Amino acid sequence: MPTAEINGIEIYYETYGKGFPLVFVHGGYGGLGTGGAPSAPDWLDGFSKDFEVVLYDRRSSGRSSFPTTEHTMEQFAADIAALLRHLGHRQAHIWGTSAGGPIAMQFGLSNPTLAASLIITDTAPWLTKDLDIKARLQERIALLETDGAESAYAARRSSGTVGLQLFADSRPAINETERREREARAAAIRLQLAELSREERIEKYAGELRTYNAYLDWDATEIFSNLTMPALVLYGTGDTVFPNVDWASLCANQQSITYREFIGAEHGFASSSSEALSEIRNFLMRQPPHEHA
Repeated sequence: MPTAEINGIEIYYETYGKGFPLVFVHGGYGGLGTGGAPSAPDWLDGFSKDFEVVLYDRRSSGRSSFPTTEHTMEQFAADIAALLRHLGHRQAHIWGTSAGGPIAMQFGLSNPTLAASLIITDTAPWLTKDLDIKARLQERIALLETDGAESAYAARRSSGTVGLQLFADSRPAINETERREREARAAAIRLQLAELSREERIEKYAGELRTYNAYLDWDATEIFSNLTMPALVLYGTGDTVFPNVDWASLCANQQSITYREFIGAEHGFASSSSEALSEIRNFLMRQPPHEHA
């Protein structure tokens, strides 16, 4: 399995196709059930015909290392820059979806000459506007920092899990397909849990909390306009993970930003909708590498 030593840790990655590189920054907030998918995304074959698609597992996700050091948004962006250097690339298109969106934005802000373009989908320029969720996350992260990973893990039993709870049962599935997808994801996580020791579960939960900590105080609302490279933002107005994001205002009057709103689309549509994928592909094909060298 291909791994690279990146900023002192092991990062798992895979590459597909040939051409100008397109780095995909996956969603999820680390720990169990996130990182590289067990199978390639449906859009991979189509995009790898024209691009070298780079799929990787972020730190504290999937098959990459779970370091005990502090996680920051700047560090997540630095990991991409170091991976590009490892692969011998001077530039790349960066596609961040869901929790990967803020990392893509931070990469563009920190490394404007390395980002040929950004694709930002199914996400927000902040973690959440729900103060209760933030407070519960802060409490659990503080427990991790003061009492250690085992105490933070044990708190799941006494005080419940914390976080955005992607695809949680609090919102009914919108159709039978989504219901089956939820069941499949839950079954995959149960299977993963069954194969792990308690020590490994504790390590992965601590990695999830450290990942959340990188997002807690990160907010690109005031600095989004500092992005200088071409960017495409796709947002579904039915998104229940990141509801009511005013992307239209953030993207207004920025000539380098293309914004497309999908009325009623739920979280995750950009990676599965043929219309959204066509929008992304057409945008990328309009960004010839020589214009950004």
